[in-house]
Amino acid sequence: MKTFVPALLAATMLSSVSAMAQDAGDTIVAAVLPSSRAVQTGETATAFATIINAGSSEAVNCRVEMSSGAPAGSFSYQTTDAANVATGTPDTPANIAPGAAQSFVFAFTPSAEYAGGDLPLVFICDNRSAAPQTPGVNSFWMSASNTPGADIVAVSDSGSAVGLNSLPGVVETIDRQQNGAFVVAISSVGSAANLTARPVLSHDGITVTPSICQTDPGTGSCLEAPAASVDFSIGANATASFAVFIQDEVPVAYDPANNRVAVLFEEGGALRGSTSLAVRTLMSEPVLPQVPFLYADADRNYPLHYLNGPVAAADNTPIDNNITNPGAALGRVLFYDRRLSANNTTSCATCHTQATGFSDPLALSIGFDGQETERHSPGLSNGRYYENGHFFWDERADTLEDQTLIPIQSDVEMGLTLDEAVARVAAEGFYADLFTDAFGDAEVTADRMARAMAQFVRSLTSFNSTFDQALNDGPLGSAAFQAHFTDEEYLGLQLFMPVPGSAITNVGCGACHNTLAHVSDDVHNIGLDAANDPDADPGNGLGEFKSPSLRNVAVRTHFMHDGRFTTLAEVIEHYNSGVIASPNLDPRLRNGRNQPQRLNLTAEESAALEAFLHTLTDNDFLTDPRFSDPFVD
Repeated sequence: MKTFVPALLAATMLSSVSAMAQDAGDTIVAAVLPSSRAVQTGETATAFATIINAGSSEAVNCRVEMSSGAPAGSFSYQTTDAANVATGTPDTPANIAPGAAQSFVFAFTPSAEYAGGDLPLVFICDNRSAAPQTPGVNSFWMSASNTPGADIVAVSDSGSAVGLNSLPGVVETIDRQQNGAFVVAISSVGSAANLTARPVLSHDGITVTPSICQTDPGTGSCLEAPAASVDFSIGANATASFAVFIQDEVPVAYDPANNRVAVLFEEGGALRGSTSLAVRTLMSEPVLPQVPFLYADADRNYPLHYLNGPVAAADNTPIDNNITNPGAALGRVLFYDRRLSANNTTSCATCHTQATGFSDPLALSIGFDGQETERHSPGLSNGRYYENGHFFWDERADTLEDQTLIPIQSDVEMGLTLDEAVARVAAEGFYADLFTDAFGDAEVTADRMARAMAQFVRSLTSFNSTFDQALNDGPLGSAAFQAHFTDEEYLGLQLFMPVPGSAITNVGCGACHNTLAHVSDDVHNIGLDAANDPDADPGNGLGEFKSPSLRNVAVRTHFMHDGRFTTLAEVIEHYNSGVIASPNLDPRLRNGRNQPQRLNLTAEESAALEAFLHTLTDNDFLTDPRFSDPFVD
């Protein structure tokens, strides 16, 4: 038998199958390399196989067999040692100790032409079920022709020995950095040929984009820019090398049997060789400032209109969970950590982005497995100033601390149990110092996670908009205050809320979006749907919903609990002419005849009201590094 496969190939194969064996239980698993051959009729195609006994007792009479449906030809196998040298007697099974592995070389000599396909290999022991069949891992594709042709033996290497990736047989991307790479070497053991090399994914669900280039064997640099495929020529008994680059879109779970990237070498569309590696995404560690960020109230320059009066009175911060600098810093990391979802794809920040005032740019958010949430994710600006302290559109969470844990446990949003979430956080070494700084020791509990995330969310206070700057210079309605606004913006302000000295009658917006932090005073039925609409969201049961603060409302892309409106103009027009009668319609939206109120705004007034809402945008808040993703360097 022609044992052309080097020790590196066997080591790479062993790493792949070992990964699959970790959770295999009392079974055997197997892998094959190379994964394909293309030979001339009458020539022998050889490859190596490894069987791992993942059970707790000895696996007896382990062997490689061919089942029915094989092409015409002869098959044999033989055990090998660690150097891939054949041992023992051909076609003789071997016993494998618990947790151990046995390698084999097998050979198939076709006696007739064969267009190509997977040989029906079976890896079996007398006291074990056959190893599961996994394409690209323990499959072996071959073809046979009556004339000489290209036969490519391909070996992929993750570069773990030099730090390119951390595991043999696995190419890795880093969460949020997205890029990974591995190398491929080929040897032509057939005729010279013109070939195409292209990387392909094992299934459509892998959210990565591969590209390839041929490389200079001396330097490893690409001969041309990476592309979806590369055409090249290779002579008989010649070699070539390639680099494959991976860019992911969302994290790829570690599932080495199924999540794989293969490289195919084809001649006129016919396969002449192939190799593959598993692909996974590693979660990154947070990059935290050397001088810790300041979140505590005492360390932030809050304006007087936040420190006194109705805004301060509406603060829902509990006495036992005041904002601390280390507590909010921990909360920031948890808020952005995708480890808190079942497949490492989703964090709290996935649905609450800083650039949109911590709302979702989508009408309905997308959970960890691609399902849509039932409601739009609202903005979090100034959430601490909602006086009754309840959260979610329907107020089903009594406190912000309660709210922070509910999305983690949602089957749609993040998909973990609290025990799983705690275990994931506790397993990451970088959290030990963060929990110690925040709570005095490194213990991770769901309660501590909730308290830290609530501290971070309460720190998301927005107080440097044009409106705030005006209040800093003078009281509402004063000349110093008014100087900060255009005529149109100031007209909108007077329509929005009572302004001392103004002769313009306001239309009542400030009655619900009250205090100078512009937070809703309670849940309200605002006439979005008819009472008898079977598809309407009942909210808290009465068609009533909480409203987020209007701070940074102008940078949001969707409005209302279902994200139905996409512009502020649509929102204003709803109150102007679109309120629907309902038995539970808020009294402030009814006229004297108990019918929906019509504001009868002119086009100029509607535009002015919208212009005023833009003055509530706090650009410093939207870019403040204290609130940004710590997993991005």
